[in-house]
Amino acid sequence: MYNVLIRPLVIQDALTSYQWRNDNEVWKYTGSRPNIDITAEIESSWIEKVLQDISSKRFAILCNTQYIGNIQLTNIKEKTAEFHIFIGNKDFWGKGISQLATYQILYYAKEILKLDEVYLTVRPENKAAVKSYQNNNFSIIQETEEFIKMSLKLSELSPPTLSIFVMVYNHGIYLKECLDSLLMQKTAFNYDIVIGEDCSTDHSREILLNYQKLYPGKFKLLLHDKNIGAANNQEQTYKNCTGKYIAVCEGDDYWTDPLKLQKQVDFLEGNNDYSMCFHNVEKIDIEGKILDIPITESETAEKAYTIEDLAEGNFIHTASVIFRKNFEALPSWIISSPAGDYPIHMINASYGLIKYFPEKMGAYRIGQGIWSSQTKQIQYINTIFVIKLMIANLSLNEQVVKNLNEQIQRLILYIRDTLPVSNYPQDPEKAAYSLSIKKLIIILLKKIRYSF
Repeated sequence: MYNVLIRPLVIQDALTSYQWRNDNEVWKYTGSRPNIDITAEIESSWIEKVLQDISSKRFAILCNTQYIGNIQLTNIKEKTAEFHIFIGNKDFWGKGISQLATYQILYYAKEILKLDEVYLTVRPENKAAVKSYQNNNFSIIQETEEFIKMSLKLSELSPPTLSIFVMVYNHGIYLKECLDSLLMQKTAFNYDIVIGEDCSTDHSREILLNYQKLYPGKFKLLLHDKNIGAANNQEQTYKNCTGKYIAVCEGDDYWTDPLKLQKQVDFLEGNNDYSMCFHNVEKIDIEGKILDIPITESETAEKAYTIEDLAEGNFIHTASVIFRKNFEALPSWIISSPAGDYPIHMINASYGLIKYFPEKMGAYRIGQGIWSSQTKQIQYINTIFVIKLMIANLSLNEQVVKNLNEQIQRLILYIRDTLPVSNYPQDPEKAAYSLSIKKLIIILLKKIRYSF
């Protein structure tokens, strides 16, 4: 499995690529072989020259962070461009890397350059290349003994296998760690990273724009001109995720296993009766210190869960989940929900089983986000409201509704038993109805009243 990325070509790449120019095997299938020995100086001058060409976009192909080839769009004009690629490092031939890199530059052409069509020419004997291009939906439009011309309408570019759903708001101090963990994934499929940035007041947006420039084939940035709130940001980000599967990672969380995506997608691909899967995570505080807080009752064994289990309580951590995109848009009622993840998990659970993996493949930061920074009592009041929304808006079987209502009762008891008692030690009954609990009950009633 390989981690494949494209990044802008730089002059320093000449120290590697000049050697490829002198390898006849590398240029076997091209029509532009050098007719002189290429030195590092010649290659550097050539790269410096072509980087000034405003009608082309040139990138290096990275495999597991190693520079192994070039990929580019040239003759960019009138919404079209010509495509070129070569893998200079022969150790990486025949491994599917070309197809993954090709998809990234096509994604860039469509999403960032806003082109309509990309075309290429290839020699007929280069059958592996023709197959790779066809796998990215290129079609043959002309064929002779000397060359094959192929073209792709970018409107026909296949969606990625998986989209990573990310919401960002003032995550600047953690964001690079998050993005690096998403980019380190080793997969045999295409994935993109869809980020809703909700008009942060820190340097989050600057970080995102820099990453998009550095890895242009991966990012779709939704940069809101004004703060639209978490619920609306969630709705827009989800709508822009076009993958067959969706993985989720908030801007202050991160993944730790480079094979996380591949493991989970492999499972879902082989088990159609499962709608989603999740894994164990490391819980950390705002400084990165590991916290000993279990995510499930049994962290050590693989297990299958049902929607009835999930109705007893939300045990799925957001940064660990991958689910099938069973619905194109979030239901409108989720906008009213103070927590978006639990309703989405419940909807997905209505389509199939839930798989749990005990491996810790990510980290969840406690105390940073809006939800985790709330007191337990406020979290539970919001959870009650979320449950009421789900009961009112989802088609649920009798057992699921029963489990949800029992969860509400447990939460109410917790709120009652854990609130601080006010200064009425001589009157326990009066203490039970202290100002603290009254305020919380008012909050709960206000939340429930406007929807139920």
